[in-house]
Amino acid sequence: MRPECRARRSKQEALGAVVLAAALLRGVATPALAAPQEPQNENRQAEATARYRKGRELYTQGEHAAALAEFLASRALHPTWSATSAAALSLKQLRRHDEALDMFEALLRQFGEGLSAERREAAQREIVQLRGLVGTVDIDGAEPGAAITVDGQDRGEFPTLAPLRVAVGAHLVRVLKEGFEPFEQRVDVAGGQTVRVQAKLRALARSGRLRVAETGGRALEVVVDGSVVGKTPWEGRLAVGEHVVSLRGEGDLGTPPLSVPVALDTTTPLTLAAEVLSAGLRVAPEPLSAVVAVDAVSVGRGIWEGRLREGAHRVEVAAPGFVPWVQEVSLGRGERKVLPVSLTRDPSSPFWPKPPRKPRFVVELAQALALVPSFGGDVAGGCTGGCGLGVGTGGTMVLRGGYELGLGLGFGLSLGTLSVTQTVTGRSALARPVGLSGVLGMVDDDLRLQGVVAGAWAGLTLETWLPIHVRLGAGTLLGTMRDARRGTLPEDGDRGAKGFGDLTEVHDARYFYLEPEVRLGLKLGEHVALNAGLGAFVLFAFTRPTWDETHAFDGGEHGYATFDAEALTGQIVVALAPGLGARYDF
Repeated sequence: MRPECRARRSKQEALGAVVLAAALLRGVATPALAAPQEPQNENRQAEATARYRKGRELYTQGEHAAALAEFLASRALHPTWSATSAAALSLKQLRRHDEALDMFEALLRQFGEGLSAERREAAQREIVQLRGLVGTVDIDGAEPGAAITVDGQDRGEFPTLAPLRVAVGAHLVRVLKEGFEPFEQRVDVAGGQTVRVQAKLRALARSGRLRVAETGGRALEVVVDGSVVGKTPWEGRLAVGEHVVSLRGEGDLGTPPLSVPVALDTTTPLTLAAEVLSAGLRVAPEPLSAVVAVDAVSVGRGIWEGRLREGAHRVEVAAPGFVPWVQEVSLGRGERKVLPVSLTRDPSSPFWPKPPRKPRFVVELAQALALVPSFGGDVAGGCTGGCGLGVGTGGTMVLRGGYELGLGLGFGLSLGTLSVTQTVTGRSALARPVGLSGVLGMVDDDLRLQGVVAGAWAGLTLETWLPIHVRLGAGTLLGTMRDARRGTLPEDGDRGAKGFGDLTEVHDARYFYLEPEVRLGLKLGEHVALNAGLGAFVLFAFTRPTWDETHAFDGGEHGYATFDAEALTGQIVVALAPGLGARYDF
């Protein structure tokens, strides 16, 4: 449809509301024009006119719920086209489109002949528009005579003469009959759609009886769990457990809702005193499955509407996965209040499964302290007795990049450096002077392993309030192993010992490594996080770097000497790596 056509249609649809609203604001309650009626009591007509005018004032103030109550009361006292059209408009404002459609149809059916052509056409446009906002619920399979309620409103007994009209959206359908378990189902209805509900009732396996009477002996409707089950005095069989009971009579006569326990195979007597309940409340929760409680009495799930005493009332609404809602509501005499309640999701509730984690690319830079208990081999591993062996210290820096799947599984590549130094002091070492027997000297060794680490990794990220990263890397270390050696050799007589300076050797170092790691993260934003953790480099030597046994040095009176070939590291070297890192995903 072209934009100008849509605009023209919208103006036409709005015309009906404008015309009827104008009638609402100008009109005064006049006798019905559809057919001759018997003379009305003047007092009833006067009260009907007063209520209509009060409703008109409330409507102009935007108090549509209170206005509706006045218009309906006026219509009940003395039906007029103005009260009927005003009630229809109020229902539409309250988005009770099914009831508004019924009221507009009643307007044309009862007063159509007496309406001006302009008003009749406006009402017809409203009906066409509302039919697109109304669907139907067709109930099947229930027990004959079962009471039906939709959103807490009595909709008659099964079987219904026609499918039940409802506004588009979600609704709670409840079917109840004495001797059977209540049936309850949520339905979602689209405009013009008919939703069929199979309301198969199951016979009660555990039940008790409830006997209800009114103190004055008056015959009032008995409402149990939102459904009318009969009139006082009434007795019937109900499921074992708590039930909500109230009485409802003409006008404002009734009783507030009361929670009553029904015991197994026992008759529970209940006598209620009817009173004038001059206020009304309608609670419309979202979601529809929420439980509503009024003054500590749980009145059921979904929309609840009822009469209450004037004054303050405590209203509570709760549903699994949502933050409970509590509010004190003050109701004045004659006031009818609508209370829409939209609950807020509780993000900490296990009721809500977290949305699937989106796949992402990740980049991480980590820096850690490297701690080596011992390089092992013949040097650090041969440090015994009075020999001193310090913990090897150094550092590592690694850049990782990769891709994480939605389940948190990730894989990628890594590139970095590793450097660790360890000092061995006071170690006994055998020097071999050329052509002479060996001499036992004391030496110190400064060992340093450094190189580039390159490899691949795979890991798992667990999304909690502190993200956990578990990872295993593998690759190669390509670098060097240096030994700077100095010490003394004993000499004859009183000359003591002959010292020798630094003897330095640098050898290629090639290792395969495994790198297990666990880290805890702290999110700084949607994509950025800091983390801290503990990892380790477990190095497996391809060939162990070894001291060159042909490396000669000046041994003083012993002449030139050499040391035996000694492995500078063990076959396996372990370096612990506690550190910090920064992570970015995109």
